Amino acid sequence: MEGGVKFNLLRRDSGDLRLLVVSILSIICGFFLWGGYKLMVMGATGQWEIVSSFNGWSLYITSISPGLFVMGLGAAVIIWGLPETLKNL
Repeated sequence: MEGGVKFNLLRRDSGDLRLLVVSILSIICGFFLWGGYKLMVMGATGQWEIVSSFNGWSLYITSISPGLFVMGLGAAVIIWGLPETLKNL
């Protein structure tokens, strides 16, 4: 295929690889944000707790709106996950 567009995803400094990673993480984040929005619109509520500890930190979340929690996870993917992933390419 001469003169055609070729993607080189094997090179670490490839712009195509960065575009692919950003696209995938954006789609994942979009699904989290959309799912959280749908949970809030439906009025999902409930009594629940998340208790976890890691590296000396403890996480305790209780009775937060499930929609807000899912939206927070989507935001964390973009805010923390995207820069970390691009830094390690």
